[in-house]
Amino acid sequence: MRYVLRRLAQSVIVVFGVSIVAFGLLFLTGDPTEVILGDGADRMTVDQIQEFRAKMGFDRPWLVQYASFVGKALQGDFGYSFIRHQPAYEVIVDKLPATIQLAAFAFVLSLVISIPLGVLSATRPNTTVDHAVTALTLAGQSIPSFWLGILLILFFGVELKWLPISGSGTWKHLVMPGITLAAFPMARNMRLTRSSMLDFMQRDFVRTARAKGISERRVVYAHVLRNSLLPIVTAVGLELGFLLGGSVIVETIFGWPGVGREIVAAIGSKDFFVVQAGVIMLALIFAGVNLLIDLVYVWVDPRIRLGG
Repeated sequence: MRYVLRRLAQSVIVVFGVSIVAFGLLFLTGDPTEVILGDGADRMTVDQIQEFRAKMGFDRPWLVQYASFVGKALQGDFGYSFIRHQPAYEVIVDKLPATIQLAAFAFVLSLVISIPLGVLSATRPNTTVDHAVTALTLAGQSIPSFWLGILLILFFGVELKWLPISGSGTWKHLVMPGITLAAFPMARNMRLTRSSMLDFMQRDFVRTARAKGISERRVVYAHVLRNSLLPIVTAVGLELGFLLGGSVIVETIFGWPGVGREIVAAIGSKDFFVVQAGVIMLALIFAGVNLLIDLVYVWVDPRIRLGG
């Protein structure tokens, strides 16, 4: 319980820090009143602008405004979108399922491919299979997601016409953005699985297990892979946060109607309340996932539980 409470406190601190940054974004471009009103300020009198500033609370000290922002955010009130004409929280919540769907597909895809290939590479070092997996990991970690996405669109969407190039609605719409989003974490997990397993294969307990006549399959999966899970679980936890946050570029390229694309559109239209709501919502999800991964550590490595 002490371990869980300590990790929970750290997650709260992270979200608190993100809230400060998200709230401060509104003031980086100058007077938030003029930013929100935009060209409409030219058609308003000075008194009307001052009235709007007082109504939004921008005439109060920064710390007072931040305290009010946090208090309302805890109640689910992130302000009102003057572009969408609805609460900013509702704008993000409406787009969140699409982002989670894309991230979940990319997450499962990366695990289903990376872990088996990493194990296969580790159990066959310095072979053709090992060299092929190594080349694949280098390519996956080197190719930028926006460039890979454009290549997939040109080849599978424009030339072959196998897959739709934008939008959502069917499983075909998931394929290209899912592959693009999963490429980097997939390559990283393959490399990490291979290196971690090769390290444990040289340990004394593995040689002892083989000397006892235990089958190689059981040695690999019950002894080597189980003990190699801790760094892999760490990477997987960070990967899920990366998939949620990194989907901004991929959603924009493929026109996927998720939170990332909505945040980019809100930045372009200076709809900063939606930006704040989106950033904080993603931070909450990221912190929650990392807290869950910390709990998985306790199951994978009992020393964490015993050490408190």
